[in-house]
Amino acid sequence: GPPVLYYATGFFPIYFFIYISRRMRGSIDAPSRRFPIEQRLDHIFVHIILRIIDYSILGILLFGTLYLLFTDEAIPKDVTKIVASLVTIVGLGFGWGVLNLVLSRGSRIWNFIFPSISRMLVLFSGVFFVPDFLAPDTRYVLGFNPLMHAVQLFRLGFYPQYTALLLDVHYLAYFTISSVFLGLMVERVTRR
Repeated sequence: GPPVLYYATGFFPIYFFIYISRRMRGSIDAPSRRFPIEQRLDHIFVHIILRIIDYSILGILLFGTLYLLFTDEAIPKDVTKIVASLVTIVGLGFGWGVLNLVLSRGSRIWNFIFPSISRMLVLFSGVFFVPDFLAPDTRYVLGFNPLMHAVQLFRLGFYPQYTALLLDVHYLAYFTISSVFLGLMVERVTRR
């Protein structure tokens, strides 16, 4: 397939993660609660649900346009892998977003560090390259990046023949569950 589809299948999951984790502040700094039973976590969940709807529409438009203009391969071959990848990205984005929210409130420096980390994630998550083709030491280090696994899983939904020997679905699942748990714990501990 054309390079535009390869890059789209890398950028889409990464920016979905960034979109969920960075935009969480708006859900917290919302106007005062409308109902006495509302909690900060309610605003976070509403934020995530709205982002999922946004990105689902964006994904249909993006890959539909690629299908119409560039290649027949823009239609997913295995939707379950794509959904699994996006579910893990939502979990990672939730945990990282809550942690980012708490750290940014406690330290102004973090507001400069987080965008740099986000940019590094784009570079080291396999958006521009096939991780399996790198040197063994580099592959080993990249293997610790859960987003690299999520990108590989997402790409497998479009390219069944994609080389994804480095993909570890169990590691991705454990890391995602840990992120959600950490996010819930941090949110609970820092709740006013």
